[in-house]
Amino acid sequence: MFKEQNWLQKLQDIEFVIINNWIQNIRNRLGNAAASGNGQFIRVSAVNGYYPWGNALLEDFEFSTRFLLQAKATHYASEIVVYQEALAQVRPFIRQRARWTQGGLDCLVGYWPKILLSKAIGTKAKMEMTFYLLLPFISLATGLANLLVLVFVSWFIQLYWPIVVSLLFINSCFNFYILSIYEHETRRLGIIKKLFFMTIMLGYNYLFYFAIVLACYKKIRRQTKWVKTTHVGVGEKA
Repeated sequence: MFKEQNWLQKLQDIEFVIINNWIQNIRNRLGNAAASGNGQFIRVSAVNGYYPWGNALLEDFEFSTRFLLQAKATHYASEIVVYQEALAQVRPFIRQRARWTQGGLDCLVGYWPKILLSKAIGTKAKMEMTFYLLLPFISLATGLANLLVLVFVSWFIQLYWPIVVSLLFINSCFNFYILSIYEHETRRLGIIKKLFFMTIMLGYNYLFYFAIVLACYKKIRRQTKWVKTTHVGVGEKA
């Protein structure tokens, strides 16, 4: 990301540098790498006489899926660095992720049956793509379960507080592991910042629930018009 100004922009950088990189490298091994964000390169021969772009709001995943269905190879180049601008405010961030999520729902409706029946896509790749397309529903289910557990435990906090502490500890350790890898890759975190971001990452993930609910609401109401994310400028690279 271009130079981060606040915690939200830093967490987006961590998300793309570490989490997205993990996912894409796994897809490389499975043979179903998908375009994601900026820095997409397509051979002219791959689109001559064939228009791969559709109407899904997640256009990069959509045209990648169309290529895969046509038995055309896709690849993620992890060694290439492409800078883009992170969002600095929560509301635009939620709107952006809601648009992406609704685009995923578009692809679920339009391409999931084709993916499952395709002879050009391997079984493991089908499993990964299925998980990705169903992730909004999985996230909603786990989010609701977490909320119900939280309410239940709150009523009996004296009895269940060790469980709460254990879960927070496990989550914090995982976040600390991610941040340690990010620090190793970028050299942009010290121990104090690492502890700070380890804490707020616990809340960062819950922003996605609001995005998923908004996306499902708009999908049910067939609202497909979204205002594209506004960026303020490129600024200084970080």
